[in-house]
Amino acid sequence: MRLKSGLVLRGTVVEVPGVNQSAFALAAAAENRSLPVWMIDDGLRRIYVHKKGMVAESSVVEDLAQRIAIWQSVPLGGRTIGGMGPTLGVSDFNDYGQRVVTLRGTDGSPISLLQGITEINARYTRLDALRSTPTYQWQSRIATSAIPADQLAALFARRIDRSDYGKRLEVVRLFIEAERFGEARAELETMVRDFPEEPRLATQLKVLAQNQGMQLLQEAKLRRDAGQYDLALQILDNFPLAEVARTTGIEVQDTIDSVRGRVVSGGRLVEQLRGQIGQLGEAYPQARLMAFADEIEAGLSPDSMARLNDYSQLGGVGDLPLENRVALAIGGWLLGPGSGLQNLTMAVSLIDVRDRVRGYLASPDPLERGQLLEELRQMEGGNADNVSRIIRWMAPPLELPDSARDDVDPDLYRMTTTITGRDRGGYVVRLPPEYDPLRQYPCIVALHPIGATTDSQIDYWSGPWQPESGMRMGQGARHGFVVVAPAWTRPGQLSYEATPREHAEVLTALRDAMRRVSIDSDRVFLVGMNDGGSAAWDIAQGHPDLWAGMINIGGDPSSYARHYSSNLKRVPMRFVFGELAGTPAPLVRMGDFLDRYMKADFNAMVITYRGRGPEHFYEEIHQHFDWMRLPTHRRGDPPKSVEAVTMRRGDQFFWWLEIDNLLDQIVIDPFLWDLADKPSAAEFSAGFGAENEIRVRRAPGRGIRVFLEPSMGVRLDQRVTIRHQNHKATVDFDGSVDFLLEDVRTRADRKRPFWTYATLP
Repeated sequence: MRLKSGLVLRGTVVEVPGVNQSAFALAAAAENRSLPVWMIDDGLRRIYVHKKGMVAESSVVEDLAQRIAIWQSVPLGGRTIGGMGPTLGVSDFNDYGQRVVTLRGTDGSPISLLQGITEINARYTRLDALRSTPTYQWQSRIATSAIPADQLAALFARRIDRSDYGKRLEVVRLFIEAERFGEARAELETMVRDFPEEPRLATQLKVLAQNQGMQLLQEAKLRRDAGQYDLALQILDNFPLAEVARTTGIEVQDTIDSVRGRVVSGGRLVEQLRGQIGQLGEAYPQARLMAFADEIEAGLSPDSMARLNDYSQLGGVGDLPLENRVALAIGGWLLGPGSGLQNLTMAVSLIDVRDRVRGYLASPDPLERGQLLEELRQMEGGNADNVSRIIRWMAPPLELPDSARDDVDPDLYRMTTTITGRDRGGYVVRLPPEYDPLRQYPCIVALHPIGATTDSQIDYWSGPWQPESGMRMGQGARHGFVVVAPAWTRPGQLSYEATPREHAEVLTALRDAMRRVSIDSDRVFLVGMNDGGSAAWDIAQGHPDLWAGMINIGGDPSSYARHYSSNLKRVPMRFVFGELAGTPAPLVRMGDFLDRYMKADFNAMVITYRGRGPEHFYEEIHQHFDWMRLPTHRRGDPPKSVEAVTMRRGDQFFWWLEIDNLLDQIVIDPFLWDLADKPSAAEFSAGFGAENEIRVRRAPGRGIRVFLEPSMGVRLDQRVTIRHQNHKATVDFDGSVDFLLEDVRTRADRKRPFWTYATLP
């Protein structure tokens, strides 16, 4: 089935009334004929989505064809495992496809279980508990891709008759279905030697070589699209052209040209620009303009070439005055593609505007900022429209200090509060390969489980450091994501506490990273594991305007979750659990919470791994990135209508509406939650009316601030009126940059800064 987001899922579809599997919910469902939720079972996982809200279309296709059964000593009876605690250890598979799993028992003591592989297909491997003392009934699934190639090869060597042509061919087919073409090719090459009388095998080898080539080409394109141009070219320059079809070779050359060709074209444009600057004469500051041409050359890449689109089209047109053509290059570089700036005097002024804006955003000194602001007020082009565009396209105003750089991994920085100069917000940040400060990168804000380290999240999302290659080979590095891992816990903390302090640690870390790293603020994903997943769930609900999506791996809901669920209507969500994680199981324990998102106006997926306990599910990593890379999963323009709820200090700002001094009667301290009598959330509500008017309908506080910027749909060149009850405020924006610059300096959102604001009592 294809979801409305563009994601494609495969599996057997069953209509169900909801996610909740508690006895009460199941009894109520038996009387209810409505089946709004689809459960997609792919054998490894069960995925729950709301049919009307999320599914675009479905069709019947052939599922995996090749399955290999492995005989094991599976008991006919025994104790049934209905819930599982943490996994304490897992051994490697032996040559017979068996391993030992050690779990924590209900009394805290370890329990060791012998598991054996009973079926393998391209997607998953089925594991059953084997006869032992005592005997257990337990079946689970793991992704076949999670089994190391050497262990899989040893199993097939031991359990597959090497003289049986048909069985050997089944192994090859399985590898092909799994798109493990290298392993399929290796097995097929041994079959060519073992069965020389089978001429078809040599033909199949050529097909596999072509498949491997296409896989390599797709990897090069992925690296190119992630901004890793040198790595993409390295793959393509060493491409085995002799083993693939001619059309594939042409596609390889086209991909090379898409990188090298743009760089060569950019170099020609810079040389053309230098020549034109040299012809301007003394009427313009040639030295300043030549230095700016050097800046363009230094920052030129396939990413930044788009800034010169106007100049590439018109820069060589002789009918256009020379100064106009030079202005097009400068304007495009500073203001972004499509600026159309042809006034060279204005363009020169904008260079100075950019330098002062950068100085303001980087300065910790209020007196220096005041002086820079006064200079900006006097400069041509120093208005909000130009400055907001300059900020969007310039490099981050602060740098990552060398003192924070890791001794081993040069792209890893450990930003302590001492280094940042703030009381909160320590974090570790990992840059993607070939990081370019002029490219905007998607970002993962990863919250570690309690007891784990921030580095554990870097290893999970970007991959562990590989000393042999001097790289991280994980999916975050591969897809070009910045990973920020905040130190969100306090010493001695035992669980997520749902406090404003924890929220502040995460948000402060993100904002500091955005000041120093080129992060696309529309593509920031909040993720967490276990207690970190609980934190991610709660922080996403408290600050939904910040996130392109939220991923919770194994985290339970906080005390506020039931009351805050409506805040997540604009935030795509993924929940991943082990089917047997904890007692009672997740869909019994928290099914009522998750059912709140199984509605047409939410974008939520609940995923349970069959027969699994509390884990981090690294098998899901590819699906996480497929989901995060969807074009539909972006933070969009601010909504025309804001509706949210709150009952905690700190959860007071939603999109463009902020409430000061929340009323005491609605605020519940997280440490006093159990003492609250019938807790109930208070509603925020505001929306746009006719004639540039904003009406605040509900505001549970003693003060209101409404923030304004053009992408909201408000006309700032006209009077804006804000009303709440009998109060009224008007805004006649004069184009100044005072508030805009301070908003960017404090919130660090260079893509959607607020230009001005209004207050109401």
